[in-house]
Amino acid sequence: MKSKSVAIIIYLLFFNKIAFAKEGMPQLNPEFWLSQILWLTIIFLILYFLIQKFFSPKLFALIDSRTNFIKSLLEEAELCKNQIQKLENEHNLIITEAKNEAKKISIKLKNDFNDKISLKRKEFENILNSETLKAEQEINNFKKQTLENIQNIAGDFSKELIEKITGVTPNSSNLNAVILEISNKEKKSQYV
Repeated sequence: MKSKSVAIIIYLLFFNKIAFAKEGMPQLNPEFWLSQILWLTIIFLILYFLIQKFFSPKLFALIDSRTNFIKSLLEEAELCKNQIQKLENEHNLIITEAKNEAKKISIKLKNDFNDKISLKRKEFENILNSETLKAEQEINNFKKQTLENIQNIAGDFSKELIEKITGVTPNSSNLNAVILEISNKEKKSQYV
């Protein structure tokens, strides 16, 4: 269908001389076609020459410079990416080393702290044991003194009590012998 309409237009333009010439379109008149083709060729050649010699080199130079600029930017971006990756790896390595070092220091401090605490605990236990022994010795000494004094106090108290109840002063040596015998029995029963 398209080829038929193109064929009709070519027939009307080239083979039918009076197709549009008489209606006021002289450019379609075949006697002027040769001059039109000549001028078309001259103008086309001039435009081609101008484009080839002036515009095209500038355009290609711009395209080349833009391509080179883009390539340089891509290379720079790749270098930056590599540097960032390298810095990130170094950063991760430093962080890992710092964490490991912090763990080691923490463990060392914890062990030192535990050692100091155990030493202080042992010192405290030793002091506590020595103070406990001293207190027990003092208690035992006080107990012995009290037992010895109890005999004297019991003798004096018994003497005064017997004197008040009976009105007669008892013999001190007999009274002390009885009290001594009773206290010896008490001592034996306490320590057995």
